[in-house]
Amino acid sequence: MTAMNSRLPPDDLEDVVCHVGRCWSHLEGKRVLFTGASGFFGSWMLESFLDAGTRLNLPLRAIASTRNARRFSERLPHLASDPRVEILESDAAAMPVPEGAVDFIIHSLVPGASSALPEMDAFFQSATQRLLDIAVQKNPRAFLLCSTGAVYQPQDPSASYSEGDPLVSLDAPLTYGQIRRKVEEQCFAAWKSYGAAVKVARGFSFVGPRLPLDANFAVGNFIGDGLAGRPIAVRGDGAAVRSYLYAADMAAWLWTILLVGRPGCAFNVGSEEAVCIGDLASTIARLFGAQQIIEGEAMPGTAPPVYVPRAGRAHAELGLRAWTGLNEAIEKTIRFSAQKFPTVSPK
Repeated sequence: MTAMNSRLPPDDLEDVVCHVGRCWSHLEGKRVLFTGASGFFGSWMLESFLDAGTRLNLPLRAIASTRNARRFSERLPHLASDPRVEILESDAAAMPVPEGAVDFIIHSLVPGASSALPEMDAFFQSATQRLLDIAVQKNPRAFLLCSTGAVYQPQDPSASYSEGDPLVSLDAPLTYGQIRRKVEEQCFAAWKSYGAAVKVARGFSFVGPRLPLDANFAVGNFIGDGLAGRPIAVRGDGAAVRSYLYAADMAAWLWTILLVGRPGCAFNVGSEEAVCIGDLASTIARLFGAQQIIEGEAMPGTAPPVYVPRAGRAHAELGLRAWTGLNEAIEKTIRFSAQKFPTVSPK
């Protein structure tokens, strides 16, 4: 239930082009390697890239790496069939070195959500190392790692996170955050040793078209419940605090970081507009006609009580901000996702 087959809304793509602005000129005549091209991050980046090329009359090309070319073509036929896109079917750890230029690399690949931690650790380490090996050979202008705010050490008392806050220890027990921290260290080591122009985007929580509606994303699950005519189910006591950056804003942030962000730096990517999960569920329930909200007991240890970024570096250095408010972001996501649920619509 991911609504992956539809094209992204034209007004969203236009917003990405406008917010990235003159930075698009860095891509004229360039070739970009995308990993995770069928995922939430990767598909937004690939489609906005192609749309910018069309709108701005920029000659550009994409290499879309995927583990399953047929599945990619079925999910996103308009991207797979674009003559500017070369599909590279390969396991990431054994990816062949592309022939010709590779001017930029966007690494947004993640394993399946059901992967065990040791398997996930091995996957990230081997896939990232292969991409860095390719970067050393091809010398791209920039390498963007799409990381996560989970790399930060949980705070006591809970608070929002800035780039200077402590990170999960590399010697800590194996967790998702520790795994992603090690990936960052791989990339920063390549920057220090080989001069690879690595930029790291630490993503927090997002909402928008193509967000899975049946995974570990509260806002997506709430929307999926509403569209399916179910009560809005809160998995916990609703007290956890999150923030949600709209996907079009996310794509604009990621492109700007890739194209003009400082190499060797990490940038938090997310909205600073905090909301508790209970209030978020209430908002979405009202949009679907005040359906019942089911709240359970708190689930300590599953995620930080507060998972909200302070995005000062992105604001100060790159002029980035959350252009789309939370309510508008939710409504736009519902409209897009409702294409999969033609018999149900918000009030």
